Amino acid sequence: MRALFVTSPVLSHIFPTIPVAYALRAAGHEVRYAAGEALEAVTEAGLHAVDVTPGLNYEKVWVPDGTEDPMHVQDAGVEFLAELFGRVSGVEVDGVLEVARSYRPDLIVHSAAQGAGALAASALDIPCVELPLGPADSDPRLAGLLREAMKGDYARHGITETPRRTVRINTVPQRLAPLLPGGERPEHEWAMRYVPYNGGGVLPDWLARPAGRPRIAVTLGSIGAQWGGITVLAPLIAAAGRVDAEFVLTLGGGDVELLGELPENVRTVEWVPLAPLLETCAGIIHHAGSGTLLTALTLGVPQCVIPDGAYQKANTELLVGSGAGFAVAPDALGGEECRRLLAGGELSRAAEEVRNELRETMPSPAALVPRWEELAA
Repeated sequence: MRALFVTSPVLSHIFPTIPVAYALRAAGHEVRYAAGEALEAVTEAGLHAVDVTPGLNYEKVWVPDGTEDPMHVQDAGVEFLAELFGRVSGVEVDGVLEVARSYRPDLIVHSAAQGAGALAASALDIPCVELPLGPADSDPRLAGLLREAMKGDYARHGITETPRRTVRINTVPQRLAPLLPGGERPEHEWAMRYVPYNGGGVLPDWLARPAGRPRIAVTLGSIGAQWGGITVLAPLIAAAGRVDAEFVLTLGGGDVELLGELPENVRTVEWVPLAPLLETCAGIIHHAGSGTLLTALTLGVPQCVIPDGAYQKANTELLVGSGAGFAVAPDALGGEECRRLLAGGELSRAAEEVRNELRETMPSPAALVPRWEELAA
């Protein structure tokens, strides 16, 4: 079987697909990616990719002149998500179709917000799999809204049909499904355990040794700390020195000098794979991004989120509803919230319960391979 992965041109959208690609490869199937930017995430994972928009500057695609940065839009819902990613998908349609017609896959796997994947599956009359990154893009209405946003692309390619068959993936336990956006889950949704993947690398010495005191990870993901965004952490850093814990702040391209003098118990690192870091942590403070949220849930780590944008709302609602974490405004984040993360109690018990549910009730990507083979056949 040949599988073509079509993803949005963002690191955080590619990472969750890698364990699925590995599962297919390990079962003897062929895998290829079609994407725009962030292709190093694919190639560094030892997989093959085709750049469908060589030389394109995506800056004006994400944020056209006169529009607000989508990272911080507060009142956006699934309609806004479809409009944004319909625009991004639209510039990639031609390249994705060219790759699909030459590669001739039996199955297309696409991130839920990448509308070019479903379009290509319709054009080739093959099944496709929608792979949401997490709660934020798991709304079942997104596929139809994306198609509507891309109606011009469908028309110019003469495509009127929908994919032969579509399967949606859901990465949260059944108990938490009512907390997901979009209401009742569709019949064509398959459960699959989220397997953390954040890239490989040589782990630093300090991560391989037991921490001398409880450790708290702090991250704004792969984008949020850049262009001055790291200053949102200033209240936390000011309070960190009064908390009996070690803080590990991943900079993610942010300028640490914007935070002023750091307390002695704050360690900074440009980047470190999140899962190995969280295995040593008693808690995590983050931006409510999907990958960070699901990685921490998978490892049973209590979470404090400081959401700053509508796309993080669904992630926050699921976390709070699960009991495994809480939300706070960035300017209110201080020592009390850090000590709450470290206190154990109900927060830790809920995090462990979710972790156990994921491990015991959700099939792994490898376990789903036979079903995907049937789907492609």
